[in-house]
Amino acid sequence: MKVLITGSKGQLGRALIKLKPKNIKIYAMERTNFDMLDIPSCLKVIKSIKPDWIINCGAYTNVDLAESQEEAAMNVNFHAPKAFAQEIKKLGGRFLQISTDYVFSGLNRNKPYSTSEKRSPLGIYGLSKANAEEAIENIFEGTNQGIILRTSWLMGPFGNNFLLTILNLHLKKKEIKVVNDQIGSPTSVFSLAEVCWKIIKIKDYSIIKNKTKNGILHWHDDGEASWYEVAKIISNVGQKIGLINNRTEIIPIKTSDFTSSAKRPFYSVLECNSTKSLLNHENMNWKYELERNLEQIYLNKSNRYSFNPKHK
Repeated sequence: MKVLITGSKGQLGRALIKLKPKNIKIYAMERTNFDMLDIPSCLKVIKSIKPDWIINCGAYTNVDLAESQEEAAMNVNFHAPKAFAQEIKKLGGRFLQISTDYVFSGLNRNKPYSTSEKRSPLGIYGLSKANAEEAIENIFEGTNQGIILRTSWLMGPFGNNFLLTILNLHLKKKEIKVVNDQIGSPTSVFSLAEVCWKIIKIKDYSIIKNKTKNGILHWHDDGEASWYEVAKIISNVGQKIGLINNRTEIIPIKTSDFTSSAKRPFYSVLECNSTKSLLNHENMNWKYELERNLEQIYLNKSNRYSFNPKHK
């Protein structure tokens, strides 16, 4: 089976490659050979490879910068996946779109979002991903070729993410201020990558449509937390395993005290029961998965993509 992965140098792309099942041939696409701002050249690559699957991990993920670079965000997050979906449909392949909890606002909310709830993004990043979802639903309507997998608060030992940001701030700061009134569910890149490969190995894709009605699935690690709670766990576990040697204070603040260009969802927990049932797969608690990632970072301190205590 041929699987084309966009954004292969990003954190999820790297995890997918690391966990690649047998009998899968990966075509790893990244900016140098697959610039998602140049859609025509990307389509030529897709036509030449004729993949059985495209996993679209490539995305414009700078939430704040998207507010001032709307055109770039829309091209990468909306227009490119729309074009890729149209092309893979013609080729008879399948498409897995990685999406986000940012398609929801989280306003006046205290229960997890189901896969069928109305999208309500607050900013350009969320809007660009919501537009892509709608386009992909329309393109693959009546087929079993398109799946949308929403996730949240993705973290791992490489790439750009909250986990590595907090670790690196420990090297530079005596105190770190972290928002405590935004609630979501952290997700390990490895648990998400495992789910992606389980989706691709499904033998009868009609059951996805039957179970979800709209081809949308949700996945994150079990439980919910604020960014402050996640930062505290990173600090405590990091100190316990010897990854962090200084005692930086983690200070909770409100969203209103945090300066940013983009609005974030206040509550963006996703309901994952249909995915767990479909894949016969349970999600582990986010604290357990976070500790596993911290241990891997400790064991790979020389990895240039990871937090590196030698920089102290």
